[in-house]
Amino acid sequence: MTTRPPLARLAARFHPRIRLASAAALLAALAGPAAAQALPPLELPVTCAVGIDCFVQQLPDMDPGPGASDPFCGSAAYDGHDGVDIRLRSMRDVAGGVPVVASAAGTVRGVRDEKPDRLASTPQARDAVKGTECGNGVVVDHGDGWETQYCHMRRGSVAVKPGELVAAGTKLGEIGASGLAEFPHVHLSVRRNGEKIDPVSGRTVGGGCLATATEAATLFAPAPAAILARSTTAILDAGLAGGPIDYARLVMEGAPPVPKAGGEASIVWGWFANLRAGDTVAFRMSDPAGAVFFEGSSEPLPGNKAAYSAFAGRKRPLQAGRWSVAVEVLREGVAVARTERTIDVAG
Repeated sequence: MTTRPPLARLAARFHPRIRLASAAALLAALAGPAAAQALPPLELPVTCAVGIDCFVQQLPDMDPGPGASDPFCGSAAYDGHDGVDIRLRSMRDVAGGVPVVASAAGTVRGVRDEKPDRLASTPQARDAVKGTECGNGVVVDHGDGWETQYCHMRRGSVAVKPGELVAAGTKLGEIGASGLAEFPHVHLSVRRNGEKIDPVSGRTVGGGCLATATEAATLFAPAPAAILARSTTAILDAGLAGGPIDYARLVMEGAPPVPKAGGEASIVWGWFANLRAGDTVAFRMSDPAGAVFFEGSSEPLPGNKAAYSAFAGRKRPLQAGRWSVAVEVLREGVAVARTERTIDVAG
């Protein structure tokens, strides 16, 4: 392991392909003696409403080889990922200050708080964070060799200091996009005596997935375990637009404003997490008179999509009034995610 400068007190997170970021081992300098004790059941590291205001984007990779499989034998992982990623929609949400909290009681062993928030979406941006891939974050020692690490926090938000005792739910900082992050999120990883542990199943990361009884030995308390057992396929947002939707702009600015009447096109759009190969996206638009203006679906996706946006519609001016839109994700013909919106378009 490469030795970091004294200020680099957090473990690096690195994945050579960088779809998202993964957590590596804690620096040996941060490890300290701890009294023997069991790890208390973990709570989620966020206070936001999962599935409404924030979303489970990735889980640990349990595939022992070069492939990827989440703890439930699904596709919400990538090769080498070692923790739970809970995301915000966009950088605009970061500005609202969304808390990251301790998942269990313990002692703060390391912090970092000076790294900028910027999306690592280019080779140059990824190169710039080598050695500090975790970005801003906190390491908490829970005793008996157990520790949790929280990465990618917002610069200037870290609210604890080394040596400080924290309870479960204590604010550690805020969700950000520091370090190796392609979207704003917090990455929670768990280790025992330096070994990476999947907190969902309680098994060693890379130790193979379990399609059934996945959470029989989970490290999470019952309520967060139930949340993490839900499908990670989600519709992050949807709406109307007067033209094509750009994913890069969505992750920076969030949903575009509702367009005014007129323009050249009437578009319905959707923004998605964790679509699978073969999924289709279905759209429906009803105009202010209640008539179906557009209805259609995409071709089956050729591969898994960790994050994805799509749009459809017609080259006709958008009418003023109240529109209804519906967006669905269909998997083998069955809707696995759906949202409906009514949207008022001003004249």
